[in-house]
Amino acid sequence: MKHWKNLFITKICCSFLVTAVLLTSLLFTIRATTAQEPVLPLTPPDAEAGLAIYADRCAICHGPLGAGDGEQAIAAGLEPRNFTDPAFHRTADPQKMFDIISNGNLANGMPPFGPASSNPLNEAERWNLVAAVYSFGLSPETLELGETLFADLGGDVANLPGLAYWFGRNNETALTDLENGDWSVDVAGLSDEEKLAIVDYGRAQSSYTYANPLAAFEPIEAATITGLIVNGTTGAEVSNAQAILRAFTTNLEQTLTMTTTVGANGRYTFDLTDVPPDWVYLVNTEYNGLNFNSDINQLSRAQPELDMPIIVYDTSDDASALSIGQIHMILTFTPGKVQVSELYIFNNEANTVFVGESGNFEEGVLNIALPAAAENVNFQRAFGSLENFAPATDVIQTETGWADTAPLRPGTGSNNLLVSYELPYEDGLRLGHPLHYPIQGATAILPDNGVSLSGQGWASQGSQALASGTFATYMNSDLAGAEALSLELDGRPRTLMDTEGNTIAVRQNTPELLIGGLAFGLSLLVAAVMVRRWQQPTAAPDPEHLLQTIANLDDAYEDGRINQSQYSQQRAQLKEELIAIWPKEV
Repeated sequence: MKHWKNLFITKICCSFLVTAVLLTSLLFTIRATTAQEPVLPLTPPDAEAGLAIYADRCAICHGPLGAGDGEQAIAAGLEPRNFTDPAFHRTADPQKMFDIISNGNLANGMPPFGPASSNPLNEAERWNLVAAVYSFGLSPETLELGETLFADLGGDVANLPGLAYWFGRNNETALTDLENGDWSVDVAGLSDEEKLAIVDYGRAQSSYTYANPLAAFEPIEAATITGLIVNGTTGAEVSNAQAILRAFTTNLEQTLTMTTTVGANGRYTFDLTDVPPDWVYLVNTEYNGLNFNSDINQLSRAQPELDMPIIVYDTSDDASALSIGQIHMILTFTPGKVQVSELYIFNNEANTVFVGESGNFEEGVLNIALPAAAENVNFQRAFGSLENFAPATDVIQTETGWADTAPLRPGTGSNNLLVSYELPYEDGLRLGHPLHYPIQGATAILPDNGVSLSGQGWASQGSQALASGTFATYMNSDLAGAEALSLELDGRPRTLMDTEGNTIAVRQNTPELLIGGLAFGLSLLVAAVMVRRWQQPTAAPDPEHLLQTIANLDDAYEDGRINQSQYSQQRAQLKEELIAIWPKEV
């Protein structure tokens, strides 16, 4: 039901009843006459609270409105229960629903949410989910119809069946009792639909607190988004600028754009009306020719006012505060070639945005040098956790090599750039290229298949089997003051085999290996200084840049510059990275 990606391990849990005195202190009680006695709530469950739990734990499979159309279930080929189906609503048994929620149904892909769960819900929460399920099958109009009919027939709320009655019957059984006169009203002449409306009213009146599931999706009538724009370099407020508000759907489609002038006090304000509650918002402003943005945020009926400050920075052409935190290298071998991937982690310790030594970022900001014989050069940008990559379309070729034109904002790890290239290789190679910035350290990972790595400062850290084969890792922490990165490869590579003895296909790109290799390399270097630096907090991914990257990816796909498989995979990765920094829906 939630974003669960690992299999839940079912535990067999037994609980024994204690004395009735202790049980009365609990929110719920168990009538301990026999082992088959149902577990009954002490007070009517709350559907509104249940819907909040449902949105967090269940909607991913059962769908946002309980229709059994959750995206995770669809992707897994599962068919969860449709709570809006009238036939289900009529025959749903509250005790059975409580048991399934508690114990799960792993055969159908549903994990337990009771004591056997790794993240259990208490009894109150599970009963509130039962109330939410009943609410999915009941519209406010039907509830109002049932109330009106019951009153017109002279019904007395005091004569409605009590809590215990409802938790032992489904609506179909209650309908039979109603038709038999057990409710002290004469329903002769009413249609089945009208009778069932009375039953729904009786259940909602006596056994749970109803909540309209659609209410959470109704527009927010009035909202305000405001924020202060401050210069992070000088600490001064920024006035007379333009602030642009953008709203995005959960599918990352831009759906609203508004512009306003920032006041003399450095504050902007946007007034909104009738906006969907699932939109997310980003505010940006232009300062010294660069765009700066707020964090992403989301409105709700409970919080119709948002404060979304923006920090801007002055620009600088002084490169003295720049450094390369690490270069992580992955080397793989194909017939006659070695494929090299280098992940650069750039730092900017100044409180200004570096725009290149020319002062014009379009002419190049960060210089990248490659070996003279490098072929099939490709650049990608890594985001957040370094597991998501997208084409770095803003890298240009210069007279002396390559340059990234993305301005470097303040922070550790504020730019993570992956460059891949090929070099001719037979049985040995001296690999080297200049370094334009001070570097703290480097790692290299390559298949353990007969090729050794050596060079000044490089030390072997051993080898280990990964899913893609056995790999050796090396570390170089002796790069202080180095003007170049160099290493020597020696040996003819043997054929790589996977764990089942099959030949590994030649890879055309290395992000998957890079991810696994980085994890492997880092796990070997936990005690090293390099790892401590790696684990330092890095700058949060720029949400506006992520959104712009997705837009560029969409354009590349539409223009035929990227195939559908690559497009779908990269867009999904970027979307996951962006959603990870979005606020959760309220």
